[in-house]
Amino acid sequence: MDKKIKPCIENEKILKQRFLALRDTLDLLSGKWRFCILLNLHYYEKLRFKDFFEVSEGISPKVLSSELTMLEAHQLIQKNIEYTSTQDITYYVLTKHAQEIWTVLNTLIEFGLSNRKEVIKSLHYDKN
Repeated sequence: MDKKIKPCIENEKILKQRFLALRDTLDLLSGKWRFCILLNLHYYEKLRFKDFFEVSEGISPKVLSSELTMLEAHQLIQKNIEYTSTQDITYYVLTKHAQEIWTVLNTLIEFGLSNRKEVIKSLHYDKN
């Protein structure tokens, strides 16, 4: 009597793998600051810890430290140290692996811009 819901893909194993991959990615990139950190590193190429406060207003040092550690553990960013005669400079850069995220980030940004325009247009239309 119970009917099993059938997906529109024949191989359910592939569907489950894709669902798990999407969930893992969303878990990895969810959070208020992760996309912001990745986007800033994409545009600025390298940032010191203190630089993030200039380009990411509102983030606390504790949250930034935690987010950088997590992104580094997932090999999306890399901490580098530049040794000079006067001081050592620590900065963060995107890894090659993280460069793959740019197309996703850019697509989300483009969708956000388009969606914002549509919502604003519909709000103006509703007022008339």
